[in-house]
Amino acid sequence: MKKFKKSFISSIVVSALLFLGACSGGTTGGESGGSTSDGGSSAGEEKEVITLRAATGLSAQHAWWSDNMVPWMDKVEELTDGQVQFETFAGGELVSVPGEGDAVLNGTVDVALILPIYQPDQYPMAEVTMLPLAHSDAHIGANAWRALLNSDVELADGKTYSDMQFSNFQVFPISTTQEYSISTTGKEFNSVDDVKGTGLRTPSRIHEVYSEKTGINSVTMPAVDMYDALSRGTFDGSFYSIADWSGYGFQDLFRYTVTGVNFGHFNAFIGMSKEKFDSLPQNVQEAMIQANEEIFPQGAEEWIRRSEEIIAQNKEDGGKFVEFSSLDQGVQDLINQGIEETWMDYANLLEEQGLPGKKLITLWRDIIIEQGGDVTESLKNID
Repeated sequence: MKKFKKSFISSIVVSALLFLGACSGGTTGGESGGSTSDGGSSAGEEKEVITLRAATGLSAQHAWWSDNMVPWMDKVEELTDGQVQFETFAGGELVSVPGEGDAVLNGTVDVALILPIYQPDQYPMAEVTMLPLAHSDAHIGANAWRALLNSDVELADGKTYSDMQFSNFQVFPISTTQEYSISTTGKEFNSVDDVKGTGLRTPSRIHEVYSEKTGINSVTMPAVDMYDALSRGTFDGSFYSIADWSGYGFQDLFRYTVTGVNFGHFNAFIGMSKEKFDSLPQNVQEAMIQANEEIFPQGAEEWIRRSEEIIAQNKEDGGKFVEFSSLDQGVQDLINQGIEETWMDYANLLEEQGLPGKKLITLWRDIIIEQGGDVTESLKNID
């Protein structure tokens, strides 16, 4: 991301060469200065630099930016030999969460990290990755999300999942978060009464449904607003991915975490408008696709690395990590009882909106299992 410096220097060099060529009388036909035999540019001719505005409302330290989008941009610049350059804006400098998708479509920015779960009115089927699972991890969640975006299964009217949700975007999948857990600033779940009435921030409608079924008080807000609210004691904690704490500083606040039960994976993607992507030279389009394929695996690895470091440090600072299976049986039963109902309630919610909810959750279930994850036994029997 060297901006304009490289292009400026190259322009000086080219101008100097043209001047010297003119002074010497130029070159004659058949020598090296004319058109190439394959119809390409003349030797030494520079391709026009394409500068793209790239943005996120997330902090520059967030793994989706630092270990997904930044490596993607660097790789695109490398693969295009500097033909593409990025002007970057992070931390809400140009656009804020969750306005990145709108900013891409209206031309405020050219490419951005897009978090569709935060806009269920526009992308109601994006929340499917937040459905609680019997087993998953960062790699399974990431690969399942990419498989869903690339799926050719028709859900309705001959349209695939991506056709129905993201038809205006050129989508470059990135890793989902690690699995979500329940974390609090100190409140412990030693009994059913401890769970009921606990105020937890919910990142999606799925978690709102789940909270209602277990007696948890749901608080809805973007993650970027959580730190101040938690610091003030506005609520007790959140459904959240441990690996993502450092993106917002939550490791300084959370002191009690229930692990061993999966509350889904938050998703995101690098997105451009179809119109903008289609306007780019073919070599640039191919470079962007190749760059995405090359950087994709490292996203999940980064979540795992961060999680290990955060857990170790949080324990040193007095944090507790409690395995779900060690909780009071009544608490386990309460937490488990809503999982299967939540899947069906989400499907029904989509069906009421005229969307193929049952087909979607069936497709997601099958993809999760294909990628090495698992769901509860009753969910394996839905058709």
